[in-house]
Amino acid sequence: MSELSVGYAAMLEQFHPTEAIALSEYAESKGFSGVMAADHFQPWIPQQGQSAFVWNVLSALGERTTGDMGPGVTAPTFRWHPAMIAQASATLAAMYPGRHWLGLGSGEALNEHVVGGYWPEAPSASTACSRPSTSSRSCSRPRSPDAT
Repeated sequence: MSELSVGYAAMLEQFHPTEAIALSEYAESKGFSGVMAADHFQPWIPQQGQSAFVWNVLSALGERTTGDMGPGVTAPTFRWHPAMIAQASATLAAMYPGRHWLGLGSGEALNEHVVGGYWPEAPSASTACSRPSTSSRSCSRPRSPDAT
């Protein structure tokens, strides 16, 4: 049985990026094993007021911490083309061997709507982008509800 490890969630929606990095360093000094940072285009509510670019923050975390790190969930669907996610992730993996991990999901309207167009209901978005035969183009382009 492996040893339990607990990571820190750097809430980029709630803290300025430099503060999120400092809090992550502090968490590591207290025994947290790594850091998850959220890939959100905007905060959940206006009072949070932040939304740093996760890939820049992860790179800074790689320099300032020693544990594992990755985006809690990033969506290679509408806002991000899968090739861009692959490149960003591979770059972190090359820079910080054995420390980077990648969380993938289908996305949500809060973040993905910024590209415009129709945002499908969750089951449709998840199903369409999880099929092996689905091209990255069809996952990365919103379609209207009437499109076939």
